[in-house]
Amino acid sequence: MSNLLPMESLQAVRNAHRARFVLVGSLIVIVCGAVALLALVPAYAIVRSGHAAIDDPLQTVSLPPSTDRDDVMRAQALVRELRPVASSTTSALQILGSVLSARPPGITISSMSFARGDPGTIVVSGVAPSRDEVNAYRAALSKDSRFKTVSVPIGILSIPEGGRFSVTLTGTF
Repeated sequence: MSNLLPMESLQAVRNAHRARFVLVGSLIVIVCGAVALLALVPAYAIVRSGHAAIDDPLQTVSLPPSTDRDDVMRAQALVRELRPVASSTTSALQILGSVLSARPPGITISSMSFARGDPGTIVVSGVAPSRDEVNAYRAALSKDSRFKTVSVPIGILSIPEGGRFSVTLTGTF
């Protein structure tokens, strides 16, 4: 098969295509740059307005006038939210300390989840070399009178070589 165009015409067509490709490519790069610049404008405005507020030493912060009633209502809401923490009989650190001190050698605890309430729950997760250490840990925690129930999933105790485990403790704390 032969080409019908002479070499000069073929070269001119190739040059025209190359010029169009460069033109379209440069226009795409310009549009992408403009979009990137427009995406940065909000961040620049925030930073710039933050510097203006810092540089102005005469700017004063005025708080809205509050009444005694608003202050009392806010204090009552805080008391309602903080009452469970303030009225507990034992410290969370004491309970978590006893959970950690009951741990037999060889057990590594990776995470603890603590939720106060009646009943409160503590979920202890970790790694043990065998099921015997997990069972010994469960037995040591069961002896503590602060915990109503100490449960270990049965699947963990059925595996002889150990591995990951979790213990769930419930009680009033």
